[in-house]
Amino acid sequence: MTGKVTSITQVRTTARRRERQRSVNARTATTILVVVAMLLVVGVTAIISASSAVAIVEVSDRFYFLKRQLVGIGVGLAAMAVTSSIPYQTYRRWALWLFWISIALLLAVLAVGEVVGGSRRWLDLGPVNFQPSEFSKFAVVVALAAVAERKGRLLEDSGHFMGPLVLLVGLTGLLVMLQPDLGTTVVIGVAAFGVLLCSQAPLRYVIGSGMLALAAGATLAVSADYRMERIEAFLNPWADALGSGYQLVQSYFALGNGGLFGVGLGASRARWFYLPNAHTDFIFAIIGEETGLVGGLTVMLLFTLLAVAGWTVVRRAPDGFGRMLAAGITAWLTAQAAINIGGVLGVLPITGITLPLVSFGGTSVGVTMAAIGVLLNVAQQGRTEG
Repeated sequence: MTGKVTSITQVRTTARRRERQRSVNARTATTILVVVAMLLVVGVTAIISASSAVAIVEVSDRFYFLKRQLVGIGVGLAAMAVTSSIPYQTYRRWALWLFWISIALLLAVLAVGEVVGGSRRWLDLGPVNFQPSEFSKFAVVVALAAVAERKGRLLEDSGHFMGPLVLLVGLTGLLVMLQPDLGTTVVIGVAAFGVLLCSQAPLRYVIGSGMLALAAGATLAVSADYRMERIEAFLNPWADALGSGYQLVQSYFALGNGGLFGVGLGASRARWFYLPNAHTDFIFAIIGEETGLVGGLTVMLLFTLLAVAGWTVVRRAPDGFGRMLAAGITAWLTAQAAINIGGVLGVLPITGITLPLVSFGGTSVGVTMAAIGVLLNVAQQGRTEG
């Protein structure tokens, strides 16, 4: 009789523990959704202000960029609904297909892509432009996670470790650099580092590859005149405040003008052609000007919450593939946000990448939301034991 009572108690205890852990999974997924929703609202609000002046001059419609962003968000919501409902294990079968599709798109953009601002990054698809490098971030994460899981402990051999790294990350990085786009290449490298950090590869290999990537990035940064100008402007923007340092100096003025609480929504002065790329790369400066230090810190807090929730998903993922997938996506979004905000604040060199979910860019917001859908699916399947 005592044995039966003990057995029933154990069953009930196990059931309660599983219920608590399911609750943790639900809270994590909810946190991600709430943060994403808030960042989208912040982005839409900022784009209305930041893009209005350039939209009036270019197309005589102050809401032109807002309308396009809303279309991108709509596509992103649909994509997130689909990817969050597809079991993430499915991507094992699609991994290499996604990778080779991304390579084909990167080759296509080099062949027939549209040149904007000296870079060939967009495919003109009629009513919309598509940026293949955004898709390549997701494709590399999925492919590397699938290959790393399949190899397992074979990654302890240097040949098995370097092979997929050179093919998947190296080839993608090479094609992206030919556009050229160092910022996106760096983000892809950080995402790959996140995947490998959660793989069965020896830590010394992962850290070693990271050091090699840093050295390669530093070499690339000084290998072109325009990138050297960015580094010099980062070190001392006031030395050429009307030339190479102009954008960063204007960012400082915008942020300084915002003070503690900002000048008010829609009251930015920097958007009136003082700050280049106000609605894309430097939208954080507009947010800082209009909502002040409080608004800027709030955006940074939201990205911090997204990072914490993402790494919670990593920790609770039910298998190695899910863990690496979640780690790659989380590292990608965290790194991109940090690099963008760091560039606007002048603590990192300007790279020309967007602020995820906030900056104007249909491809960026669509692919990002699709990737977050995958993260949500991993979260929903989080471990209910242990």
